[in-house]
Amino acid sequence: MPRPATLTAVLLLPLLVVAISAVARPQAPAADDAKQEAIRKDHLAIEGTWKAVSIEINGTAIPAGDVAKIRIENGRDGEWTVLVDGAEVAEGTSTIDPTVTPKTIDFKITRGNDAGRETYGIYELTDTTRRLCIAEAGRPRPADFSCPAGSGRTLAVFERVEDQ
Repeated sequence: MPRPATLTAVLLLPLLVVAISAVARPQAPAADDAKQEAIRKDHLAIEGTWKAVSIEINGTAIPAGDVAKIRIENGRDGEWTVLVDGAEVAEGTSTIDPTVTPKTIDFKITRGNDAGRETYGIYELTDTTRRLCIAEAGRPRPADFSCPAGSGRTLAVFERVEDQ
């Protein structure tokens, strides 16, 4: 028969293992909560109307007069609308991950010439400026904010339109 101290150790060891594994287990719910909060925060920061100030496609700058015609209206939930000269030309949804570097954004186009397509990009955000680098459909997500010739990338900078 085991000694009383050994019996206590035998009975407590499984409980100790369970307790340690519960404490040492990665806390996914807390990490998920932090990620969801970061997404919520960036969605709120993105919400509103943004005017294009520069656009480069495959290393070629779009003329300033054409860029000035473009506005993006972003909803709090990731929905967006592209307007050119005030007319809606495309709509869609976006999914963001602000917890990675660089921050990522996935676009799904639901209305317009490219309806049904998905594109992948990265973004930077300040209170008044938003910068996007987006790969054309079928190309991998950019790893940086460059747009050389033949890259299949669009680099765009937007400024927030203040409420008038």
